[in-house]
Amino acid sequence: MTEKAITNEQWHEDEKVWWNKYGHYMTFQWTLTPELNEALRSDMRDDYTDFLHKPSGSLLDIGCGGGWLSMHFAMKGMNVHGVDLSQEQINDANALKEKHSLQNVSFECCDLVQWDCQKFEQGFDSVFVSAFLHHVPEDELQIIFDKIASVLKPGGRVYLYEPLCESAPGQGSPVSRGVDFLYKAFVYVFSTLLPKHLGLYNEEYIQNVERGYQMCSPHERPVELDVLKKCCRDSFDIIEVKGRHLFSLGFAMHSMGLKETARAIYSKIAVVLYWADKCVFRLFRWSDFSQPKRFILCSVKLKRR
Repeated sequence: MTEKAITNEQWHEDEKVWWNKYGHYMTFQWTLTPELNEALRSDMRDDYTDFLHKPSGSLLDIGCGGGWLSMHFAMKGMNVHGVDLSQEQINDANALKEKHSLQNVSFECCDLVQWDCQKFEQGFDSVFVSAFLHHVPEDELQIIFDKIASVLKPGGRVYLYEPLCESAPGQGSPVSRGVDFLYKAFVYVFSTLLPKHLGLYNEEYIQNVERGYQMCSPHERPVELDVLKKCCRDSFDIIEVKGRHLFSLGFAMHSMGLKETARAIYSKIAVVLYWADKCVFRLFRWSDFSQPKRFILCSVKLKRR
């Protein structure tokens, strides 16, 4: 069944079933080890904290997953509300809330397209959208942005962290194409070929793969930049679009499925790849590497008019 042949209702049901089945393990991979998370995300964490944090303010965490980002802002004194489609991930988020004994954070399981947000009208100073939009049908993205606009106070800020692509990907320069070929080949060898042929995967990963797990949910795909701009044009100013992770985060997530000794080695490689990502994004535009179905994770800063 192709994506074009299904209804939006089926799309959402497919995603919900997948996340309720594999959400706990995806949270484990996405969260990384504390050391890897610090190495690969500390720059972005400082960036979104500086952009979104408001003492005693309020923040909406869309696609909150296991609640790790909600906790970050709640522990800084903001009142946080997290929403996610997956009950399994909301369960993880509530467990994290209980672990930290926080009263200024709450979580809600809902389909955001159907979410009744009237009670939150102009109720939030900030909104964080973490890897959520690329799971939503393109023709529903405008609904999401309209809801975000309705719950934000005038002048409120939004930080998106999403895989982006150009609507009409360019070819880049010969140098960027060469860099891309070599970089992609290296990642493929180390993240796919060697673990498979050397038996480096741990039992938990093997069991999830046998259950049908893949690191992508049924319908996720990068968000086209032009579509994003169209959704923003009535209510938001786009402050910045910045490439964050090209190959390093995917590599790090793969490393979480390896045996302990192999993971320790691969974690060091993932850190090196993160610095390679940073160099690539300084030397070239992130869009030079845009290809259909390639996940280039970018941050996008928006301000509510």
